[in-house]
Amino acid sequence: MKPNVASRRLAVAAFLAVISVVLQGASCEVVKPSVKAATDVPSAGKFPHALFGRLLEKAVVADGLVDYAAVSVDEALLEEYLAEIARVSPDSHPHLFPTEPDRLAYWINTHNACALRGVLRFNRPANLKEIAHRFDSETTFVVGGRKLSLNAMTAIAYRRFTDARVHFALVKARRGGPPLRKEPWEPADLDARLEEAARVFLADPRNVDWKAPGLKAGLSRILVDFRAEFEREVPSTVTGDRRLVTSLNRFRAQREKINATEVYPIPLDERLNDPANR
Repeated sequence: MKPNVASRRLAVAAFLAVISVVLQGASCEVVKPSVKAATDVPSAGKFPHALFGRLLEKAVVADGLVDYAAVSVDEALLEEYLAEIARVSPDSHPHLFPTEPDRLAYWINTHNACALRGVLRFNRPANLKEIAHRFDSETTFVVGGRKLSLNAMTAIAYRRFTDARVHFALVKARRGGPPLRKEPWEPADLDARLEEAARVFLADPRNVDWKAPGLKAGLSRILVDFRAEFEREVPSTVTGDRRLVTSLNRFRAQREKINATEVYPIPLDERLNDPANR
């Protein structure tokens, strides 16, 4: 190989390596709230989820979809809530979250609020498929002084709380995910809300595709990918796909029980969860 050719190739390789490092660094963005939290730290068991509720009341529309134009108009409400999240968490101030419902409600609302902020950060993309890794993993938010991605918050919610119904509460801005509600999650009625969320998700034909007398059922990837968590409460004598079906039937009405012996995944609808994608 001629010296000048080798030099050019080395130069190109070095340039690409530098660009790769720069791009990787640029992609790991930290989204910080634009305002400071209120002066007083919330009292124990009194985290101000109502701030988030004021935004949800205006922005959530029919079918649990989100009017992101309304979120933009009232972005100050979201920023105020994110400022509280940035300052306080169950990890940074454990005494302020005395019960498990206090802690779980915090993580659900925090995840969902950061997902809304992420959508605005990416200029309300019509579809999240092409930016999924950047949106879920590479973009971080300040939570109790720590930098956490949506996936990191999801992992915390799944690992620290053994309730599989959490999967029906974390809304990642996809049309194929759980619907958002107009009310924030609160510790007082957390169990009832989780039960309702499970029933709503599993009653949606987009998440469960089965008709009698068929023996195959299509299930949302959320159900298939996390099947082990749903199957924990099913006796070990039930095996195979029937084990997953049995675990899900507890959230369906008696006349709607799935009678299938085989399941297959329904691809996740990655379109943004806004009214344009009904």
